[in-house]
Amino acid sequence: MRPVLFVAYYYPPAGGVAVQRSLKFAKYLPEFGWQPVVLTTTPGAYPARDESLWSDVPENTPIYRVKSYDINGLRGRASRWGAGKLLSALNLALMLPDAALFWSYLARGAVRRILDQHAPALVYSSSWPASAHLLARWVKVTYGLPWVADFRDPWSENQRMRILPGYRRLHRRLERQVLHDCDRIVTVSEPLAERFQRLAGPGAEDVLVIENGYDDSDIAILPPPRTDRFTITYTGSFSALHSPAAFVAAIDLLLANQRIPQEQMRVLIAGPNLEAHIPSRPPFELLGPVPYHSLSALRQQSDLMLLVINEGPEHAGTYGSKLFEYLGSNRPVLALAGREGVAARLIEQARAGAVLPHDPAAIAEAVLGYYQRWQEGHFDHAPDWAVIQRYTRRNLAARLAAEFDRLAADRG
Repeated sequence: MRPVLFVAYYYPPAGGVAVQRSLKFAKYLPEFGWQPVVLTTTPGAYPARDESLWSDVPENTPIYRVKSYDINGLRGRASRWGAGKLLSALNLALMLPDAALFWSYLARGAVRRILDQHAPALVYSSSWPASAHLLARWVKVTYGLPWVADFRDPWSENQRMRILPGYRRLHRRLERQVLHDCDRIVTVSEPLAERFQRLAGPGAEDVLVIENGYDDSDIAILPPPRTDRFTITYTGSFSALHSPAAFVAAIDLLLANQRIPQEQMRVLIAGPNLEAHIPSRPPFELLGPVPYHSLSALRQQSDLMLLVINEGPEHAGTYGSKLFEYLGSNRPVLALAGREGVAARLIEQARAGAVLPHDPAAIAEAVLGYYQRWQEGHFDHAPDWAVIQRYTRRNLAARLAAEFDRLAADRG
């Protein structure tokens, strides 16, 4: 078993979507000859926690934790003093590329201990935060270990990230250093791979695409649902770039026109900070954050799963991690997304649902069709499992391990 220094800022007991990719890689890599030695931060740095995820951490996994002195830790006190906006501005101005910058420097001592005790053959880093890549770059430059940099999201061209005027150029400079110095760039979709290939510049090795996926040990193929009310479920968060406004308008349209009786329908929404995006009234039920290993029970009582990805070329490379879990659970997907995106292509290839624009009238007609089939007792969902099962977390970890093997062999 060869050790790999595994730089993952988000790791259990961290909750939310940010932890899943690194956690599942670390869970399955030992099956393919690689033992992750995890370098992460302390639990107090995580805005969301999910203790249920500890069940995915193999018992023999070495974990090194370094405290993160994040300026955001002062946010509560600053807000009470009326200085919340000032703190945010300082954070954006001083913590480049992100609030984990101090952590990336303080963690160098832990790196030295890991090198002494485990002698890893290479280093893997995952962003966001991008500071994880800065730490891994220091390891590569200082100790010469082969380095795989994994990008879950864009960096300098990330439209969801708040960047002060003039600072995007500084982010791009740091990003270029990472892309130039790492031995392999990995990301989650072809459009993002093309973006990083362009940013890396001439002579860069091809970017490896390893998609997000689902863990078939967590997500069973569910039998057809038996619900007493037609149930649509969404799991995750919303934002200005992932807005459910068109979906809410479509449901209201169906109810106002009495095409679906309110008492025969419910919409379950599980995630944080929902009140800003979803009305707190029937048929909407706001469940708040739900532990990862409890989501299967929600999917089991659902007739249709909702996916929301904004339209436009900047979102074409976005799957949404939840899509793979929806597919693996044997539930049809109603996706509000651009037809040019990777999510739309995957749903169509897997014959797993409908892809629609953010148009309330079109959404209402699609929901009505699913409702009418539910009324008649038809569950005609028959996806292509040969497509879906390519994306099990075990299969994806095997692809990453193969790249580790290649880099280790090249090092000799």
